[in-house]
Amino acid sequence: MTVSDDSRRVAVIGGGITGLVAACRLRELDSTINVVLYEAADRLGGILQTENGDGYLIERAADMFTTREPWARELCERIGFADQLIPTNSGYRGAYVVHRGRLQRVPQGFVLMRPTEIGPTLTTPLLSWRGKLRLLAEPLVRRRTDPADESLASFATRRLGREAYTNLIQPLIGGI
Repeated sequence: MTVSDDSRRVAVIGGGITGLVAACRLRELDSTINVVLYEAADRLGGILQTENGDGYLIERAADMFTTREPWARELCERIGFADQLIPTNSGYRGAYVVHRGRLQRVPQGFVLMRPTEIGPTLTTPLLSWRGKLRLLAEPLVRRRTDPADESLASFATRRLGREAYTNLIQPLIGGI
């Protein structure tokens, strides 16, 4: 039994980044497939949204991706968005969070939910002394024995402490 070309249709539900990438990839794999994208909103992009206001670019969701691995940049090139990428200004490199109503820099060396430099971790105003000690004690925390899935919040709190999760990790992962 052969499948007619008319029946080679795929519906992609949702025009967020995942739906758009899925539709793009389907077309790359087989240009004869009729891909139909369904989106309920009046625009594509899902939660990703950039606005211009008073001379500033305002990101309403994730505003960056890592370039350590080439996959995201390659995707932008394939879909024709490479010219819209804005590189990081090295003078402003670093992450900030609001803590007690003030903008505070994330300690230098705090990478992928762990401190790689002790000095900045000890001097950050984002954590109390107890929170700093708890964060630095992470290598001493035993591995979890329960094989069930664990949320990121539970993992970070268990490994790094509630204060580090609340003041550092949650604000950072919320912006990715």
